[in-house]
Amino acid sequence: MSNSSWQHPFVNIFKHFDISSSKKCIKQGDVSTVIDRDLKSIVYRIRGLIPENNYIQFPSESLKQNLSLTGHLFYILFRPIYDKYFCIHIDILTHKQHLIRISLSNLYREFKITQTSIQFPYMTTGTDIHWSVLCLNLQTILLTYMTNEHYHMIKSFQLCGNMLVKNCFTSQFLYEPGIDNDTAKRTGLIRAGIRSLPRELSYPIDKSESWHDKYDFIMFPNMSSLIGKNPSESFDKVGNVRLPTPRKLKTDEQNLNQIEHDESFPVTAQTTLVNGQISKSITNLSHITHRSVSPGDNQLNWRTYNNPADRFPSLPTINDSSSLSHNNNNNNDASIHLFVNPQSIQSSCSMTDNSNYDLALTIDHSQQSRHCTTLLPDPILRLQTVIGLSNGFNNLLWTQDNNYVIYSSNAIVVQMHIETQQQWFFIGHTDKISSIAFNSNLSLLATIQTGPNAILRLWKFETRRCICAIRVLNTYDLHTLDFGIGNSCSSLVVVGHDEQLHTIISVYNLLKISKDSIELICQAITNVSITHIRFIPYDTTKFISIGLDNIHIWHIRNENNLKSINIIVNDINHLEYTDLQFQHLSNNKLNESIIYIATKSGHILELLYNEKRIIKIHNLFNKINMNQRLSFSISALICTNNFFITGSHDGYIRVWSIDFSQVYIEAKYDQTISSLISSYDQTRILILTLSGSLNILNLITKTHLNLIHTHIKSITDIDYDDTRKQLISVGQDGTIRIWCFHTGKQLSEFTSEKEIPLIVTYTPNRQIFACGFNSGTIKIFDLNTSMILNEIKHHNISIIGLLYSHNGSYLLSSDEEGNLCLSDANDNYKLQKTIAKTLIISEKGPIPLSISSDGNYAVYIGPTKFIITIIEINTLNQTLRIDISNCILMTNDQQTITSSESALFVRFTPNRYIFVATTNFKLLKFDSYTGQLLNIIDNIHKHSFDNLTLSSNSQYLITSGDGILKFWDANMKLDINFQNFIGHSESVRKIFFTDDNMHIVSIGDSILIWNVLAWNTLQPIMPNNAQCIVSPQLIMTKILEHTLVRSNSDQSRNSSELFHNSQRTNEHAITRSLSNLEIDKTITSFQEEKKIINKKLLTKQIDNEYFSSPLSIRRHFIQRINHSQLAKKRYIAPINQESLKLQTIIGYNGNGRENLVWHPHTGFFAYTVGCNIVVENLNSNHQTILTGHTEEISTLTLSNDATILVSAQCSISIKKEELQVKIIIWDTKILRQKTYFYASVQAIQSMAFSKDDRFLLTIGNYRKPMVSLWSKTNHIHLLNWQDVCSSFYINCLAWNPTRTNEFCLGGSHGFIRFCTINEQTDDNKLRLEVVNGQIPLLLNEHTKTSCDITACVYLTSIVNLVLCATNNGLITCWNSRLCLCIFHWKADSNEICYISTTKYKLLTGSSIGCLKLWNIENLETNLGQLNSIDSNYDLKLLDEFQLDDGIISGSFDNVFDMGIIGTLCGSLWYICWTTDRSITRLVASHTDKITGLIPIEDTHIVTSSLDGTIRIFQLKDRNEILRFNTNGLQVTCLTSWDNSIVLTNDSSHTTSSMKNIKSTTIQSIVAGYNDGTVRIFNILHEQMQLKLQPHTTSITTIHIPSHTMICLSGALDGSVTISNLMQGIILRVLKEHYNTVPICIIDSKKFLENNFYMWLIASHDRRISLWKSNQQFDLCPFIDWLIFSTCHKKNAWQLSPPSLARFIDTNLIIYTDYNIDQSIKIYNIDKKQITRTILLNQLCSYFDLSNMKNNNYLIAIGIKDRLIQLKDYTQETFQDFIGHNDIVSNIKFNKSNDLLITISSNEIFVWKIILN
Repeated sequence: MSNSSWQHPFVNIFKHFDISSSKKCIKQGDVSTVIDRDLKSIVYRIRGLIPENNYIQFPSESLKQNLSLTGHLFYILFRPIYDKYFCIHIDILTHKQHLIRISLSNLYREFKITQTSIQFPYMTTGTDIHWSVLCLNLQTILLTYMTNEHYHMIKSFQLCGNMLVKNCFTSQFLYEPGIDNDTAKRTGLIRAGIRSLPRELSYPIDKSESWHDKYDFIMFPNMSSLIGKNPSESFDKVGNVRLPTPRKLKTDEQNLNQIEHDESFPVTAQTTLVNGQISKSITNLSHITHRSVSPGDNQLNWRTYNNPADRFPSLPTINDSSSLSHNNNNNNDASIHLFVNPQSIQSSCSMTDNSNYDLALTIDHSQQSRHCTTLLPDPILRLQTVIGLSNGFNNLLWTQDNNYVIYSSNAIVVQMHIETQQQWFFIGHTDKISSIAFNSNLSLLATIQTGPNAILRLWKFETRRCICAIRVLNTYDLHTLDFGIGNSCSSLVVVGHDEQLHTIISVYNLLKISKDSIELICQAITNVSITHIRFIPYDTTKFISIGLDNIHIWHIRNENNLKSINIIVNDINHLEYTDLQFQHLSNNKLNESIIYIATKSGHILELLYNEKRIIKIHNLFNKINMNQRLSFSISALICTNNFFITGSHDGYIRVWSIDFSQVYIEAKYDQTISSLISSYDQTRILILTLSGSLNILNLITKTHLNLIHTHIKSITDIDYDDTRKQLISVGQDGTIRIWCFHTGKQLSEFTSEKEIPLIVTYTPNRQIFACGFNSGTIKIFDLNTSMILNEIKHHNISIIGLLYSHNGSYLLSSDEEGNLCLSDANDNYKLQKTIAKTLIISEKGPIPLSISSDGNYAVYIGPTKFIITIIEINTLNQTLRIDISNCILMTNDQQTITSSESALFVRFTPNRYIFVATTNFKLLKFDSYTGQLLNIIDNIHKHSFDNLTLSSNSQYLITSGDGILKFWDANMKLDINFQNFIGHSESVRKIFFTDDNMHIVSIGDSILIWNVLAWNTLQPIMPNNAQCIVSPQLIMTKILEHTLVRSNSDQSRNSSELFHNSQRTNEHAITRSLSNLEIDKTITSFQEEKKIINKKLLTKQIDNEYFSSPLSIRRHFIQRINHSQLAKKRYIAPINQESLKLQTIIGYNGNGRENLVWHPHTGFFAYTVGCNIVVENLNSNHQTILTGHTEEISTLTLSNDATILVSAQCSISIKKEELQVKIIIWDTKILRQKTYFYASVQAIQSMAFSKDDRFLLTIGNYRKPMVSLWSKTNHIHLLNWQDVCSSFYINCLAWNPTRTNEFCLGGSHGFIRFCTINEQTDDNKLRLEVVNGQIPLLLNEHTKTSCDITACVYLTSIVNLVLCATNNGLITCWNSRLCLCIFHWKADSNEICYISTTKYKLLTGSSIGCLKLWNIENLETNLGQLNSIDSNYDLKLLDEFQLDDGIISGSFDNVFDMGIIGTLCGSLWYICWTTDRSITRLVASHTDKITGLIPIEDTHIVTSSLDGTIRIFQLKDRNEILRFNTNGLQVTCLTSWDNSIVLTNDSSHTTSSMKNIKSTTIQSIVAGYNDGTVRIFNILHEQMQLKLQPHTTSITTIHIPSHTMICLSGALDGSVTISNLMQGIILRVLKEHYNTVPICIIDSKKFLENNFYMWLIASHDRRISLWKSNQQFDLCPFIDWLIFSTCHKKNAWQLSPPSLARFIDTNLIIYTDYNIDQSIKIYNIDKKQITRTILLNQLCSYFDLSNMKNNNYLIAIGIKDRLIQLKDYTQETFQDFIGHNDIVSNIKFNKSNDLLITISSNEIFVWKIILN
């Protein structure tokens, strides 16, 4: 049977295996053949009281034989017998030869799954049970419910119990009953894999009958992923929707008990669709009393509803009909979800108001509108993990099998499995749970809570279902309870207080739990304090209590009269009692019962119950070591038959002999033992300490197990690390704790003794966290070393707000007084700016600051409670203020609603909207760009509003208040937009979504981690009380439509739509058919829609012929905008006759991609700057500059043997038909150009050599993403390939290291292309074979943009595996042979631009500069664990560095010990991962145009840039030694000053970085900024000294006359200001050039004889004004105007180069003239005439004169067309030099006139002047 062809198209099992043969089949018990009157054929009847004893089994010997049925669809034609039990068991062999049993039965009460079995409950409602075809998709069931198990074959199956069965068969095809083959072919169903049910396996039907009216077709799981176009599609378009058949249920008590847990069974139904309306087949829907869900939904905790009126009529139910008629924003009265374990579904709570929702068990939906739309799934959250303990309460229990412990975590009772530490929950309380107790047989659990709502809840422990909830009469605070002891005991005693703090004792009879309440036996009020109370064993009328100073025995007389006896201890005075226990010497003999009572003084009292007296007192204080006595006080006691166990305040657990004479075991814990309880086998002790730890001590092995370690006080803040999957929290207990997100285990702890941590936040690289304390201190911690890196003391009061900027460069902090501080994280957290008392802080409000999703802006309330302020984080500059007290909202009906609110707190949304919570519990939505009020949502909460958060796609909103969480549909378009959840007993301090939106974390009294089920379950679109039953016929329609949309409109589709379409396969329901008429209508309708879609797509394709650049993908290369071209006419000197030689280049092109290469074995190192390649010797620091390109170089690549370097420049033209990219081949040994060739693309995005160096592969960027293959040997072009998808562009490529003719390409929309070069062709031409792949749509579910592949690499350790990084931080692993994405993990929270791998290591670099080193040694062994979206597959993060910007290129050695990284901001970093773990910056660059240049002596230069920085470079080694940064501003001009405000000549006070500057006259730098300010920086002391605001517009030039304190500055508006730098005042404003054009230059010359200055102002309109001033510049007479001609019109000055003028002497001015002939002219002021003209052949953009030498000058001229011209002043001879990539914007000689520094864009060239 190894060949499975015999099984196609199907296998008739009864026929093929011969059901009548005993060798192939077993018929056990009552199995007979009968003739069914409906089918009119022989069927098999199986019946019997016990189903397992009556069955049909294939094969006969299931252990030895194997059916080997490979069809994954298993069909059963059967009819269950009414009111009888049946079972179906199918044994499946998986691909790993594991045996798994899938069972379906109406015996099962809930869905259950183990490692070897899956059990589904089945339910029928009614007596009229049809013959059914049950189709089980075994393959989907295994993939859905089992981990890493795939279907292989059916080994055997059993049909047990009470049923009629006609046949069973298997197939690979989906067979649909009710249609014929002609219809299937005509409608295309056969092409979609759907066929008509075979005749021999179908049921008979007359021509006048409908198949679906007579029979049922049940499919599990269903194919509902292909139904409907989108989640919002109206219900009547779904197709054949069938409602539950309304079969009336019994209403007696027996039936209610029977169906109590039957909430998750599938049920069939029958309706038809007539004219788009639902027509019911039998009776009205109002008779339906039960809504059922499929078994698969049970996994997702779908909530189900039973009729509450029959079971608990006294408990409140909700009538929602009234609320539904109003606007959905007002629907606040909805259900409280009582959470349960994932294995069972519990009843839900409801609320009408805050006074009674504590009691509610169910919600009545019978009166809701049938067409009401609600938020689905319901519930949409499921509690996953609780991190917390109730301190101060004795709330510990064991289960009888000793495998589980039960404890309370504030408002939640947790059941934990000891071995796996998995948690289940009892949720329903709204205040702290004060006591829990089991009844004698552990079937009931009783819980009570503290606070004003004195709620008692009774739970069925096995199902974790709350069966009763009552408010204890006249009681306000419950604190202890106990069940009666004994198998027949049914009493419960509860103790609490009243308003006057009197003790109230209530006794209940649990045998009489009626529909109304629990029977109250008696209630008594006493002044006696009670801390513990216990029933006397086997007597429900007597119990004993202890208080702080009393012992009482209580007796119920006359059934309701409660009396007590006080037990007096005469021997010892002032005893405080702490615990009591019983020892039963013999059962049912109360007179022999001894009660042991522990005291705080260390005594144990023995109380003989029969005599009501103390018979013995054990003083344990004297029996312990002397050094332990000082703190010895018994806090807990355990009594067994063989020993006693005490827990004491000194933290010791002591096991004593039965007479307390000897200590057997002594164990020390960190703090006071709060509570103890022994397991039922008395081998283990559960221990709770006051430090918040829950432990188990094994008395046999003497081993210790810690279950939980938690905060012991409220948690104030928390943050999440998505990379490590860790949480960090701070609490009022003074601790900082780090938790594992998956397990909830504490990983590490920081303790502060004198300060209390209040707030914590991670840096963006997650290596460091900052914590704010109540003292005002902020401490910076290193996670790797656990050391404090820094202490910030900018505040002196409690810190309540901390935010890092997006790149971690700045820290924003706020305190209780509302002060706001900005600290520079890169400068030792130096204080940059402070705004005093700008925030409005509420007393118990949430964190006052909120950061935008891009990390650039923050929002807060202030300076008043009505004002919302948005600021830039880097500067604290305000960008917007919103007054919420006077906002107007225009509604759809043109009504205006005015907001008159004050704010509670404010939050940014992920899409840059602002949510403001108000004191009237409203939510206001604003546009953060315009401040416009967009929406007002009323009644978010009723009495308190604590916090809110949104998912990253802004689809869901969560708010907290009134003690509940509300999960909202953020679009507010449903009838009921929210669901309520309880779990916290205090206000929620913080709540947030994890980065993948799969979980929610909320904190307050505990840490609660919730699963978000919205992403796992489709929202079924159906009326109330209905089950969606969909038809496979619609599969074909949806497949065709899905293919069309996916191939043509990927860019335009909403990410949420993609997600819903991809996720619908997870819904499990029952499937039915459409009629033939409906099929025809569906196909016709679809064909019409298809024509419309095609027409729209064609129009869109024409409009988007030239699509925009991929700006959101930082990995992709986009050519820098360049407004110049290289001059065609240029005069280059012959070789060895040049007067200039390019010596060095300072900088690195951060705009390039993969534009650095380093070969670790040869040491060859090269990178690009503009159109030049710099080859640098890292040992000697010597540069060799390779010239040959004329445009920006986009990328470099080095051959594997390091002999060939290839560089590619950008194309000059932007027209597709003229694109030409020059590619140069360089010999790395002689550093000379070998050859070059051209490629027809706009720019080369990436290129690489194959591993054998035979091929060179180049790919074009987004404008023309062509793939070209070249031969390395002769550089011949071999082939071109371009993807058929016009919108697809390529980001990266990688060659296969083992197969040299294979490579992969990664690009936009998640596309990946696996390519193979076929050299074995008939025409001897190469062919490229391409296999297309795409990242699964599931990975797009949480992102607002498409998932693009940004980097890829082949794994060297595992053949055929490729790692692909994406723009949302995911790394996907692909099998290149199968083109299959086999797993993925979240490696970063940002785009990954760089990826590289060795055998066991992986490097990833992100778009914000986070470089991570991973250990992937265990990747191969963990490839099978593909079960978790959060899993990192045992990949370990070894180390990481945070660099200054996004990583664009890199190269490392083959073991990743060292390497070089290039970043977007133009830096090159040397990385060392070895023991010293060092990082060194090799090159630094400006990131924007350089605007100023000042040479300092002959050793340094100062530059300024539009990037906001002023930098000082050392010319010798090109290192940046000093930087001044003003974030958010642009430095527009620069000048030097020979003075400083703080006069000092003491060099010892200078900083270390400036000590190597030789003595210089320059002490300060004066810079002008685009905001009109002037700043003075002292370069020797590295500090800013003064800030002035002389202008209101951008400053264009600045000048300081020599030996003065005067600053002359010109601005964009033509104004000129004279300022005194020493006094910091503005002396005069000159407006002669005002309102005309910008000022270009200001220059001055000093008259030596009289200390007067002649100075000039040149503006862009070719006008120069001459002035004369004294040294103080208080006298400034105007002398003359010099107006020069221009070839342009009057108002077209923008077309001209800048007007340049300088003094040569006091009476001579040199200036540039742009008349018909370009020239430099010399003007004599005295003679008022031009004395000399020097002709130019190009327009001059800048010039400089050298110092006079031999009565001659050198003129260095920067040309607009990228040339540098060196001209002799006297002889007018010149030479042209090329090298720059843009307009030469600045040029300066150094002091010695032997160097020339030139500037173009952000490039700095240093030329050596060579004069013969």
